[in-house]
Parts: sequence; C-alpha cells; structure tokens
Amino acid sequence: MIDRSPLEYRHDETALQGVLVHDRTADRPRPGVLLIHEFMGIGDYLMPHADRLARAGFAVLLCDMFGKGIRPQNAARASQLTAPFKANRSFMPARARAGLDALAAHDLVDAHRMFALGLSFGGCCALELARAGAPLNGTISIYGYLNTPHPAQKQAIPGRILVLHGMHDKVVPMTDVHEFCEEMRRSETDCRVTIYSNAGHGFCNRTVRPDPTTGNAYCARTEQRAWAEIMNFLNEGKEKGTDGQ
Repeated sequence: MIDRSPLEYRHDETALQGVLVHDRTADRPRPGVLLIHEFMGIGDYLMPHADRLARAGFAVLLCDMFGKGIRPQNAARASQLTAPFKANRSFMPARARAGLDALAAHDLVDAHRMFALGLSFGGCCALELARAGAPLNGTISIYGYLNTPHPAQKQAIPGRILVLHGMHDKVVPMTDVHEFCEEMRRSETDCRVTIYSNAGHGFCNRTVRPDPTTGNAYCARTEQRAWAEIMNFLNEGKEKGTDGQ
C-alpha cells in the first residue's frame, strides 16, 4: 500500500514541506530518492512518478524548493519563484541538500543508498546537487537544464549521472547537451546521456500541453522508454555505495 504524508524540514530560516511517499509493505531501511519538481512546484503531475518509485521499493521525498505552502498557480508566479535559484546557482544545491538530508535522516531510509531525480528545473537542481559533491549513488535529470556557472571539478561527483533529453527541446537546446558532455568528460564523471529523437521538453509530464515555441509536449511512448531506463539505472546503483563499489 502506497502511503503519502507531509514531511516538514528547514533550510536555514525557511520552513519547507515535502511529501514522503513509500510502500508500507516494503523492507526497511530502503534506498531513498529525492524527487525534485518542475518550475510549477510540487503537484499531482509528480505523483505517478513517486508512486512508481515507491512500488519499486524506494522511499521518495517530493522536495520542496519554494517553501511550505508555496504552490504557484500559474507560470508567471512559478517564474518569479525560480528566478532566485537561476540567479544564484549556489543557492539551488543548498536548498536541495536540505531535502536530501531530511530524507536520509528518516528511519525508513538507508542513508548510504541515496538518489536525486529531477524534471526540468528539478533536473537542474539535481545536477547542481551532484556537482556540489552530495553523497548520491546516482543522479537523474529528465529534460533538465544542463548549463551551469559551476562546472564539475575533476572526480568531484561521487555517484553516476543519467541524463534523458528530447532532441526537439527548445528550452534546453542540443548545444547545451554537447557542452554538458564535455563537462562530464573533463570531470571524469560516470555519465550516460540518452537522446530521444522523437521528443521535446516535458515528455514525462502528462499535464503538459503541446507548445511548438518551446518544444513542450508529453509523449507516452517516450515516457515509457525513459522509465525503463530510469529503473535500470536505479536498480544498478542501489546495490552500490556512493563510491560506486
């Protein structure tokens, strides 16, 4: 049985409230996944992803990047809320790390088997968290922003990276993918990048409406393929420590 419950935590002076999702019948302690939302914040669109992970034996925290009770009702408000993170990329992993630490401290979770998974804005947060050296077995970005003012230093990322990207994404163009791959090569990071030739931005978000100006479009077939790869990546990593051994 899937259980969803609020989890309150803090980042400095900011009160935060995520959602802890887990299967009550699964073994404990279990691997943890920090699931980081898109720019519209925590919402129902994330629940199928959280439930899928919980059924697979993970404890999932829907990370709150904005603050307790702050849920944008439109794109304009969401853009206002994400602006401070885009302006200060050091703020981004610090806020995400608060969620990771709260999840790792929970008695359901094996703190030695931790992952971060984010979509779009959340994918960027997950990658910045990895670049900052967070103790992660693996990090997954689903059509996340890939550029950064703080490229990973040599061997600074302790876990593996998986990036899933749509070729028709106009929010994160293919030129960013090339630069990201070069960053991963220079930093000697164990990284896998999958490009879906038939997809754009938002292919795993069932609420996305097609928008040719941004390349936004949900794609059920790509979502299915993406999740097969995600689960393979997670199942490989949950048997290993953050050093990959």
